[in-house]
Amino acid sequence: MFHGFYNLASGILYQTRNLNVIGNNMVNSGTAGFKPDRMVSTTFRDEMLYRTGNRDKDSAAQLGSVSMIRASRSTVTSHDQGAVEETGGNLDFALTKPGFFAVQDFAGNQVYTRNGTFTIDDEGYLAIPSLGRVLGEDGNPIELPSDHIDVDRDGNIYEVPIKGLGTGEDGETSEEQEPVLLGKISVVDFADYSQLVKGDNGSFTTAAEGTAADGGIMWKALERSNINPIEEMTQMITSQRASQSAAQVLRIYDQLMSKVSNDIGRV
Repeated sequence: MFHGFYNLASGILYQTRNLNVIGNNMVNSGTAGFKPDRMVSTTFRDEMLYRTGNRDKDSAAQLGSVSMIRASRSTVTSHDQGAVEETGGNLDFALTKPGFFAVQDFAGNQVYTRNGTFTIDDEGYLAIPSLGRVLGEDGNPIELPSDHIDVDRDGNIYEVPIKGLGTGEDGETSEEQEPVLLGKISVVDFADYSQLVKGDNGSFTTAAEGTAADGGIMWKALERSNINPIEEMTQMITSQRASQSAAQVLRIYDQLMSKVSNDIGRV
């Protein structure tokens, strides 16, 4: 009977963690470039054999009989391409190929994201308000005098002079100037996405060395989250019902144990 307590309690703990993961997915369903997580479960027996094994780690052997407690093993992130939607915003960018925008966070660390909702901060740098400043190909933040820009698919940002604002020495409107290159948006990709550690606001950190990924930048567009709200809602309902069922059976176990204890005490 004690095994039943362990099984049910571990099931409730697992479903609680699973609901937290699903809830985070649903909250970020409207976040550009967000990638959802999935909880992967296993049993304590499997975990014990995998992590401990026998003295010879190359040939794991069964260590004995243990209760089959359900446990959360890890969370897996889906990096599937999300739908790309044209927005018309001069500071909106979408990635149509594998890779991540490189961003310098507020602590000076380098993080990676597919969220292309950019803005210009108070000091004139291209930035993501919730993360930090967008890095250029040279590893430095990109400084923009204004949002009057032109961008190609390689991420090169050009300043486009506004017609009619410049004047020559004689007071007449000067001739149209050539676009000025302000910088190139850095896009980085990794060979093994399992080394990426997910952070806040859909960002990722890693100690692995990334490689430059050219092309695939779509200007005036955003990559939407690849979350399916209906699927997430179905997963949430299933997890809630599993947790409620385990809690009900756990109460029955508790009542049986109390009854057994009282009856034995009277004998």
